[in-house]
Amino acid sequence: MGWYDTNGNDWYKPSSQTGAQDRQPAANLPNGNRKTRVIALIVCLCVFIAGIALIAGGFGSDVIDYNADGKPSDWHVYFDKLYGTDAPTASAEVRIPLADDRGSLTIKNGSDGASLDFSTIYEKCSPSVVGIKVYNDSESEDYYAWGSGVIASEDGYIITNTHVLDDGDSATVVLYDGSEHEAKLIGFDASSDIAVIKIDATGLSAAEFASSSTLSVGDSVAAIGNPLSPDLRLTMTRGIVSALNREINYNGTTMTLIQTDASINEGNSGGPLFNSRGQVIGITNMKMISSFGSGVEGLGFAIPSDTVESIVQALIEDGAVYGRVSIGVTVGPVSKDIAQYYDIPQGLYVSAVTEGSDAEAKGIERGDIITKVNGEDAFENSDVSDAKEGLNAGDTLTFTVWRDGRTLDITVKLMDPADIGK
Repeated sequence: MGWYDTNGNDWYKPSSQTGAQDRQPAANLPNGNRKTRVIALIVCLCVFIAGIALIAGGFGSDVIDYNADGKPSDWHVYFDKLYGTDAPTASAEVRIPLADDRGSLTIKNGSDGASLDFSTIYEKCSPSVVGIKVYNDSESEDYYAWGSGVIASEDGYIITNTHVLDDGDSATVVLYDGSEHEAKLIGFDASSDIAVIKIDATGLSAAEFASSSTLSVGDSVAAIGNPLSPDLRLTMTRGIVSALNREINYNGTTMTLIQTDASINEGNSGGPLFNSRGQVIGITNMKMISSFGSGVEGLGFAIPSDTVESIVQALIEDGAVYGRVSIGVTVGPVSKDIAQYYDIPQGLYVSAVTEGSDAEAKGIERGDIITKVNGEDAFENSDVSDAKEGLNAGDTLTFTVWRDGRTLDITVKLMDPADIGK
């Protein structure tokens, strides 16, 4: 997703923005600028293998001192590049007018059947894919953020990414036939990056959904969305399921995603990932890029349909998702090799602390390295997730934190993401 100039079909990318979210999602949400935050998150989500980052935005242009082997001489710079992200907030800044009534939504689930060729998948599924224009009142009316969505019901419910709507004051949906309709907000969830909007229309082509639990690595998939600009609306790319249950820590919570080699770019955010029967098995929201200049291809991610359906139902019923817990930090591993290289502890680098969280209040800082959770070594994101398993809002975890040669024990209260910042 990015800013699009309606007066000349040119991209507008504010030079002052260096974060990783669509409007970034692209991953740390989705790649490009703040409006493209994770390439399509294409939010700059933090999680990765040495030198690789999930982002939707670029990095600053400051001069960096590199060692002879190409690594930044300052380890803080190394990790800021590796896991660089705008500090996540408790909730996205979505100001799109609310619908008068959330109503009800029953997602159509397709049946098992024979696989379809890709031409048939496109013919069947493309009418259910929409473009989404998101306007910010502080910007010129000639500019809007551009993303994708999928029609979930014949009467106008549409699923997309939260980061597609981020910082938006109004939104317009572009249907398959090119017609445009004002959208109202049903609800959004920043932690899962899922949002639901609605347009006043009937007789729409609603997509069929299938359970993501049926997927296997190697299954054929196709993504249909709107990469880069309206000129490339309804582009289909194809690939396979590359991996399942990829864990990415974002906004203090762990997202479990489908990995695919189907091409995903800015503007694809919020669009559907289809199985070989033309059924939605995921919502695309991120891709991985290198923060150190080397090329990375075929590493896209989607939110599993089972997660999407549960979040959507919660948004329809309550307008928000309650009952989860968040620590309030975004972390990425400090590998053994990198720890030895920079003479720092192995652990989890804190790339962001959520504003309004207890972690912020208790003094955990960006740049800290978490070495233990409740006295146990913390080398992988899953070590934190496992420690949090079964706990409720109000329960606590004790983190051993290394900061500038000092070791601190900090006890943090878990919070419901919906309550952070209130």
